[in-house]
Amino acid sequence: MFSYIFQTLTTSTASEPSWRVQLSGVMGSTSLACWIVLLMPQLIEQWRLKSAEGIAIGFISIWFLGDVFNLIGALWAGLLPEVIFLAVWFCIADSLMIVSYFYYTKIYPKRHAHHNHHHHKKQKKHSQGQAGQDEGSPLLTTSRSRRSSTLTDIALEPEYHSVFIKYVLPILFVVACGALGFFISGPSIGDGDDVELPGDDSDETIKLGPQIMGYCSALLYLGARIPQIIQNHQRKSVHGLSLLFFLFSTLGNLTYAGQILFFRSDAKYILLNLSWLLGSLGTILEDSFIFLQFYIYRDNDSESPLEITP
Repeated sequence: MFSYIFQTLTTSTASEPSWRVQLSGVMGSTSLACWIVLLMPQLIEQWRLKSAEGIAIGFISIWFLGDVFNLIGALWAGLLPEVIFLAVWFCIADSLMIVSYFYYTKIYPKRHAHHNHHHHKKQKKHSQGQAGQDEGSPLLTTSRSRRSSTLTDIALEPEYHSVFIKYVLPILFVVACGALGFFISGPSIGDGDDVELPGDDSDETIKLGPQIMGYCSALLYLGARIPQIIQNHQRKSVHGLSLLFFLFSTLGNLTYAGQILFFRSDAKYILLNLSWLLGSLGTILEDSFIFLQFYIYRDNDSESPLEITP
């Protein structure tokens, strides 16, 4: 989706004021940092809950197809190795998400049920053997269990204890890494009288095939959220979804759109990149619906992801 503009920013200079190009570069680098870690919060959430019921299979499947079209377009256009590597990483991360989904919906429940059956037998024998213990022992066991439960709750469910640690700190870290990455490895920006900008009349023409792949990718990204929004509405719950995942998505799309708009602002350039802008802004709009669902259904997630009996 962003392959063309990334190629432009890494291979050309600009006649726009240097502060705009610098800001565009920082936004682009921040956007890339968001895309790299985008799926990690959702994968961690599914591992923590040992469940993938919150994510819609239609969402991750359509998203995967969008990344496949993005990779095909990048290869077809012969873009930079960095762009192709990132497109490959997206496909790998999507594959991990799909594998995680099928593991926690198909394989894990069967293994967990088998484990619980044997655990119940052992617990029954253990309770029979402990029948002769004094009355103070159960109280001590209960106290220790409650203390352990509280510590485990803090470790595995930080959202109940610190919004800063759960959301603000990761976002600040990604933004800092993006900005630092730009200033460390970004190309130097000069006044540049020799300028070759996208959309100018030059010997290099835009290939139709990669452009078609880009449009298909953008449409798939836009359509991917719809199954998730529908599932959240049907379940009246967002339990199992990572809010940080959608925060990274929104930040990535905002900085991506800002990267394009700050790089150049003439009508020809904006028109050339209109499909990418519409894709990013449209995705932000759909993510806004999901944020609204997080707010509406915030009290509906009554079932605890971790059950510890005293």
